[in-house]
Amino acid sequence: MISNRGPIGSETTAAASRSFVIPVLDFSPHSPYNIASLLQDLQGVPGEVICIFNSRKVFEELQHHPRIDKFCFNKLNAGVSRSWNMGINLAEGRAVFIMNADLHVSPAAIDQLEGYLFNLPSAVVVGPQGSHLDFRNLRIVRYFEKGRFAEPVRTHDVSGFFFAIHRERFLKHRLQFDVQYSPCFMEEWDMGLQVIESELACYAVPVTGFEHHWGVSGARENTPISYFGRRVYRNEVLAANRQRFLDKWFPEKGQPAP
Repeated sequence: MISNRGPIGSETTAAASRSFVIPVLDFSPHSPYNIASLLQDLQGVPGEVICIFNSRKVFEELQHHPRIDKFCFNKLNAGVSRSWNMGINLAEGRAVFIMNADLHVSPAAIDQLEGYLFNLPSAVVVGPQGSHLDFRNLRIVRYFEKGRFAEPVRTHDVSGFFFAIHRERFLKHRLQFDVQYSPCFMEEWDMGLQVIESELACYAVPVTGFEHHWGVSGARENTPISYFGRRVYRNEVLAANRQRFLDKWFPEKGQPAP
């Protein structure tokens, strides 16, 4: 189910300047923030809000929320890559902001991220955290995190909980998140290599006006994940997607170095 309500005064009545894409599975029990608090953060912030609902419970509670301009309701959890793609396909803004439902964000952080997006050379994806990577050996060389760097850094990826996309460049170069990594893991690294192939750039930028608590991606336990109606497990999904990444980008390698 897809909806574009376009209420009076909404940016969906005309071309939006920004789009905020928010995949939603639950009310983020691991965090003090959730989709309700994020929608409150976005009150008064220009831009259309697009929610990708991946569970009936949250959809039924929030489908009529006045700050949501468009939504897609998936009967089953479609995973990260598919949800991002759905949101981008519904977006009309020049800048598309991808946000975790458990993000707490200030209007200043949004403005700053957008400024970097449209002013850094060849930028197509920018976020407040990102990495230098050894792709072949599946290794993070350096992680640039909030408060630990003072100037924009060209990186190999950006962290997926909060980032912005230059929609014109993204679409022109036929970039798309690869759904073979569903439900989660490795889609950010894969996009980093797509960006490099397109001779564009990812940047980590010194934006600090946000808070975020890691969920499944930062868990140490082998957390169960509901994906298209079946139960899969965090560690097995990560291991399988690491191998898929190698098979796609480095087929001659086969296995990571010890």
